[in-house]
Amino acid sequence: MGAALSLLDIGLTSHLQRQVWQGSPVNDPDSNIISSGFRALDLALPGAGWMPGSVTELLIEESGVGEIRLLAHSIRELTASKGRSVIFVAPPWKPNLAALRTMNIAVNKLVWVKAAEDQVLWAAEQSLKQEGIGAVLIWLPQVDAKALRRLQVAAQEAQSLAFLFRPLKAAKQSSAAPLRMVCKPILPANAQTMNRREWMQAVMLEIDIIKRRGPLLGKPLQLNLPLQMPALPEHIRRAHQARKAREVKHVVDSGDIAAFIARSRQAAFDALSAGELDIAWSELDGE
Repeated sequence: MGAALSLLDIGLTSHLQRQVWQGSPVNDPDSNIISSGFRALDLALPGAGWMPGSVTELLIEESGVGEIRLLAHSIRELTASKGRSVIFVAPPWKPNLAALRTMNIAVNKLVWVKAAEDQVLWAAEQSLKQEGIGAVLIWLPQVDAKALRRLQVAAQEAQSLAFLFRPLKAAKQSSAAPLRMVCKPILPANAQTMNRREWMQAVMLEIDIIKRRGPLLGKPLQLNLPLQMPALPEHIRRAHQARKAREVKHVVDSGDIAAFIARSRQAAFDALSAGELDIAWSELDGE
């Protein structure tokens, strides 16, 4: 990991003065704030965007509900506009460069760190200590309160963004993260008449902010996350068209949305390993 991180750009300096906050509890603009790309969400976030130097917990039922699409605008801003690096620590699926390029993300600024579950926290902390880091995305099912405090301190010292993906059941646990959000997919009203691709285009994301600086959110937000498909080689495009002609309609209960997405993504991975597709992680989750 050290060898990979040593290739990152150098240039981030510590901003100790920003560790002392003064101002109104919500929507206090800061030049270092990174917009989420969603106006409604920005208005609900302290500082009107993602605040560097803090951990944001995204509590999800299953990986693949749209969490990367939710962060895509911010990752693009950090990598393509600001020239900073973004590190993925222990994602459950292999990042797909073709789909990330479709989002205009500078993939040369992305680092994928593989880590066993008992090493994820250490890898995240070491990532935050590197120079030139804009954000660290961390997938960690189990973490205790002490470890969360340590991660928050690391993010604060680095003045970088840290996004921690945890299961929904963690919402009942205390956390040192200043911002905690429950993210759930919303089933389209006419889902029973849609095929899988149409269904994925129409699924929205409900966000309930259960902890933030200032008063709690009055009601959950509902965001429509754009789903951009990477360009396919001609032979794969024709194969897609042939499959679409015989595609089976899917009927999914609202309580099984995330599980359905996960199963669909796994099917894509099975096809990938069989040589049928060259996309997987991003086609089904929009990354």
